[in-house]
Amino acid sequence: MSQMRVSLPAIGALLVALLVHAYNDFVPLDSYSPTPTTNVSVEAHFSDSYYQARALFRSRAESAGAKLFSLPLDHLKSLDLTVDIAVLEGFSGRVLLHISGTHGVEGFAGSAIQASLLERAAKNPSTAKNKPTVIFVHALNAYGFARLRRFNEHGVDLNRNWLTPEEFKERQARDPNQLGYMDVYELLNPKELGGVKNSFWVKGIMNLATKGFNAIKQATVVGNYRFPQTLFFGGTELEPSLALLQDFLREHVDFNTVTKFAMVDIHTGLGPAGVDTLMLGTGSDMAVARSVLSGPEYTNKVVFMQDNENSVARGYDGVGGLTSDGVSKLLTSQTKGNALLFCQEFGTVPGVFVLKTLIEENTMYYHGSSSAGRLPYAQKLRDVFYLHQSSSWKSEVLRRGADVYDRLFAYLSSQL
Repeated sequence: MSQMRVSLPAIGALLVALLVHAYNDFVPLDSYSPTPTTNVSVEAHFSDSYYQARALFRSRAESAGAKLFSLPLDHLKSLDLTVDIAVLEGFSGRVLLHISGTHGVEGFAGSAIQASLLERAAKNPSTAKNKPTVIFVHALNAYGFARLRRFNEHGVDLNRNWLTPEEFKERQARDPNQLGYMDVYELLNPKELGGVKNSFWVKGIMNLATKGFNAIKQATVVGNYRFPQTLFFGGTELEPSLALLQDFLREHVDFNTVTKFAMVDIHTGLGPAGVDTLMLGTGSDMAVARSVLSGPEYTNKVVFMQDNENSVARGYDGVGGLTSDGVSKLLTSQTKGNALLFCQEFGTVPGVFVLKTLIEENTMYYHGSSSAGRLPYAQKLRDVFYLHQSSSWKSEVLRRGADVYDRLFAYLSSQL
């Protein structure tokens, strides 16, 4: 009975959100009436597709004098997909790693931030004495970016996949319902979308009433390592994109001499529209993080990845294989005390609409009758992760992306 009382506000919020967004399920209010004029200085950094974004990234990297590396996904040659890396050389003992597109379709925001930062580097290169080497990784999940999917070519969530062989075995041996994934399996992984019995809203309200929102979120985001073609599948071995990045970092970064290291992995989807949350990963020092990212604008924004007191980070305490986990394993003991590994998450639309759209797109991808039939669902997926009609959202993404980058750059350049 107490569970029912706890769930009622969540059910009420869901119903109100449904009414507000009845037109097409998820468009945020500021996108119903996009500004009639285009802010060219903002739009110049955003792209309409993976291929356009890649071309812009390469062009900006060349103009900035960066070393450019294009790492092909050889098993997907017909699609011409690459993980592109631009390196702005600085002091080798200090490194700033900036990643976009880990979750494919979320890459529009991160790509734009990188394009903006590279343009600025070309026009006003840093003169800091101890400036760090900056490594921009563009479209880590190139397949998902190109095909408008959150997952990669094998249906794997790359942000659950950076594990060792031993860690994969351990997670595969676990009870898949340890954190409740099997309890929400039918909600997350329908074989078809038609009919009342498959209605997300009917099943969603029933699950909210019996389990509560927080339990559903945790069970969902933790994912699984047993069931391919399901939401948040973490895979059974390290995926090609992550292997490429891991090999690149090992070859081009001398981790034995690195004394200060920072990473930002750009994501979208969780939190209020345009508001970013900085989630701190394994091995990072919160006191240092809050001293670097300080001031009124950062109040309550810098949290641990597993912070259940924060609405964005809540439920992630059981998640493994994050990009920050993988990068942390590359660092030596001398670096870990001076490492800041962040996921910068920009909010878009209410989480219930993100989940609904993820479910529908994944169902159509694996069980739809044709790729053409999936396209409307793929476009909806893009729209919940990338508010392309909202000039204010885009402006905030660029502004906040640059501010976090600048603060980490200054931290790495400092003598401390």
